[in-house]
Amino acid sequence: MREAIAVAHQGLGQGELPIGAVVVLDDEIVATSYTKELSQGRLLVHAELLALDAADKILGARRREALLYTTLEPCLMWLGAAFSANIGTVVYALESPTDGAVEVSATWDRGRDAAGLPYHRLPKVIGGVLRAESGALFRKYDEGAKRSDWLVKWANNLAVLTEG
Repeated sequence: MREAIAVAHQGLGQGELPIGAVVVLDDEIVATSYTKELSQGRLLVHAELLALDAADKILGARRREALLYTTLEPCLMWLGAAFSANIGTVVYALESPTDGAVEVSATWDRGRDAAGLPYHRLPKVIGGVLRAESGALFRKYDEGAKRSDWLVKWANNLAVLTEG
């Protein structure tokens, strides 16, 4: 998770939201990325999607052993991508009350024939790892932002989650 925070810090240095992702297999980092929505002017360049795409070329049959570390709770889009890529475990730092999808993953198999597609199962999800450090990055983004749009408000809302 410390590496995901370092990657998020790199993104912050580029003016991006401080969201970093790292894919690990056998204690070795195989892919990293930070969110590039602002620099690319696109929405489908979340840190996690970019890291998953890079890792997809490397993981092969050992996908279920891979871990994805990220500084923010999975949104539905990239949690679905982790599901489709058969990633074994997702570890995140800070919850995202507005668009986090962990609640969805907790109830996913209730109405689905999971036994019918045993290869397709949701990753194990672990949250709250280095939560305060991730919150501090969102505070830095909020304080350094030169604009007043929804991203700044969203970053502020995330930052206050870890403040006393």
